[in-house]
Amino acid sequence: MSRSSPAGEHRPAAAVTSIADARDRRRLDELTRAHHATLLSLARKLCRSSFDPDDLVQDVLVKAVAHFDRLPPGTNHVAWMTRVMHNLFIDQVRRRTARPTQPLADDGALAAPPPPDEAAWWEALDAADVRAAVPRLPAELRDAFALFAFDGLSYKEIGARLGVPVATVGTRVLRARRKLRVLLGGPAREHDDE
Repeated sequence: MSRSSPAGEHRPAAAVTSIADARDRRRLDELTRAHHATLLSLARKLCRSSFDPDDLVQDVLVKAVAHFDRLPPGTNHVAWMTRVMHNLFIDQVRRRTARPTQPLADDGALAAPPPPDEAAWWEALDAADVRAAVPRLPAELRDAFALFAFDGLSYKEIGARLGVPVATVGTRVLRARRKLRVLLGGPAREHDDE
C-alpha cells in the first residue's frame, strides 16, 4: 500500500515538474487554438519557399510558452507572437546567409566562385531617365503615370482628378509602365503593345 503524504509536506520534484509541464501543454494548446491560423498565414508570407512555415510557427509557440509567465498582464499575445515570428525569421535568414554557400570541389576545397551576374537592364537607370521618357507616352497614360509615380496620388485621387474610374487608372498606369520599359531599353513582352 502506498502512503499518502501528510498535508503541508512538499511534493517530489517530479510532481512539480509534471504540473508545470501540464500547465505549459495547456497554454500551448490554448495559444495554438486561438492563434495558429493567423501565425501560419504570416509564416507562409514570410517563408515563401525559403523555410518551412510550420517550423517557424512551432518555434514561436514554444517561445510563447517559455516566456508566458514573464509577459505583463494584458499583453496582446498575437502582437507579441507576431514580433517574435519576425525576429525568428530574420535570425534564420541571417544564419543562412552567414553559411558559406559555395560548393566544394572534389578535393574538399571551396570551388571557384561563379562569375558575377550581368547587371539587369534597369540597374543603370535613375529617376531622371524615367522622367525624360514619360513625355514620350500617349497623353492618357502619361497623365495617370505622372500623377501616380511623381505626385504620389492614389488611384482614387487620380481617378477623381482625371474623371475616370479607379480601374481605368490602374490599367493606364500598368500600360504606361510597360511602354516605359520598352522606351528605356528593357525587353519587350507579349502585352506591351496593348
